[in-house]
This record gives sequence, C-alpha cells and structure tokens, in this order.
Amino acid sequence: MRTKAEEPAPERVDEPAETEAAPKKTTTRKAPAKASAAKAATPKPAAGKGQNLQDIFLNHLRKQKTPVTMFLVKGVKLQGIVTWFDNFSILLRRDGQTQLVYKHAISTIMPTQPVDAAMFEMGDEQKGKRMLQDVFLASVRDAGAQVTMFLINGVMLQGRIAAYDLFCMLLEREGYVQLAYKHAISTVQPITHVDLSGDWAGEE
Repeated sequence: MRTKAEEPAPERVDEPAETEAAPKKTTTRKAPAKASAAKAATPKPAAGKGQNLQDIFLNHLRKQKTPVTMFLVKGVKLQGIVTWFDNFSILLRRDGQTQLVYKHAISTIMPTQPVDAAMFEMGDEQKGKRMLQDVFLASVRDAGAQVTMFLINGVMLQGRIAAYDLFCMLLEREGYVQLAYKHAISTVQPITHVDLSGDWAGEE
C-alpha cells in the first residue's frame, strides 16, 4: 500500500521496484528461490486513461528494466528485458539481441524478482450487465482464494488472482507474480469454496 509523504519535508522515497512472480507447474517450471527481502513501499504505477492490466504491468517492467521469463503457448521459454510493447507484440532484449514476440503466442510473463501485486490492483469499471467470467473472477479475487489454473498446453499454475482484465490475469504466489494471458488458459478452479450468490448485479 502507498504511504503519503508528510507535508513539512517533501521527501522523495526512491524504492527499488522488487518484481516477481513464480507459478507452480505440473511440468518443470520452478519458482525462483524465495526472496525474503523487505518490501519497500513501491508506488503504485499510474493507470493512464484507457490503460489495462497488461499495459500497466508491462510498462512497470519496461521502466524498471526487470528481467523476465516468458513462456510461449508451445512451451518455449524466453528470457530478457522488455524494451517496448504495443497491442500486438513485445520487444524482448537479451545479450544485445532483440526479438519481437507476438502476444498471441505468449502464455505467461513472470518477473524474476518479487513484485508487490497490490501495485496492479484495479477497480471494477464495468457497469450494468457483467459477463460470467467477470462475476467469477471478481468473486475469487475478492475472496482471496487460491486457485489451480491449467493452461491449454497442460501446464498447471497455482496462486491467488490478484487482478484481471479483459485479456489477462495476474497470479500471485509467495511474493512472486506472473501475467497469464486468457487465450492460453483452459480452466480456473478455486481450491476452496467461493460463494457466487448475490453477485449478479444488473441482471434482470
């Protein structure tokens, strides 16, 4: 959570942006070693008008030059630093070499360092009739329930849904986070019971 600076001394606190998220897989993706570094008060990235979760997440990684591990839908692992991105692709740089990666081929993006998931929390902006997935994901997120998520390539991820938008979800586990694209997800199942009754606001 952000702490407001006191008026008398306009101090600037530069916090190292700790980044990371580690998922748990059925195959061989292992979470990076547990980092027990004290969490500095990292400022919440400003969500510009029209910005969605993946824009805020990728922009944070780009500005902090945070190394990431990226898995493609086919299981290929890429590593590097995000130098730029747009609606359809991401530029990944490693050892002086840059490659263009199309988003439709990406399943997950995981920073190699712990990141405070609260930085990416987003409010529910949808009004009126909501889609089933919005009702379900909002209920699971608000309940703080752990979920088991299977990707279309059979990989299993586990963690807490910290945030989501129309195209992706942010999964948090033991201080590490990873962005999972919905086009790569097959199922999402809460480990504990989540009450969905009364969440159909706006339904006739």
